[in-house]
Amino acid sequence: MAEHLPDVVTDDPAAINDLADQAMEAADQEGIAVSEIYEEVGSVFEVIAEAMQHRDGSLPEADLAAVDLLAGRLSQEANISKEQAHDLIGRFGTDWESLLNEAHFMKELEDRLGEE
Repeated sequence: MAEHLPDVVTDDPAAINDLADQAMEAADQEGIAVSEIYEEVGSVFEVIAEAMQHRDGSLPEADLAAVDLLAGRLSQEANISKEQAHDLIGRFGTDWESLLNEAHFMKELEDRLGEE
């Protein structure tokens, strides 16, 4: 998401709404149903507003639900446990690409050790 945000931090609702519309259009083009998005994140507008305020990948201290959501997604994508995903987030932050790389490395290492 950070790659598609404007270079300025804004709390302008019109600008955030435009970004939310663009995100929904892009999802539709990729065949992702609106219902799936709302089931996963609730409000696209709120997710983008939060992302605008935390461009560096950080999350507010009180946003445990967002960390849990991220851990759940990482767990599914990389086939690791949710506890392992939480551990990776604690160690490496919230940058998705970094988390995914570390999770895949960890899973590959576990698989190799399990074969021996």
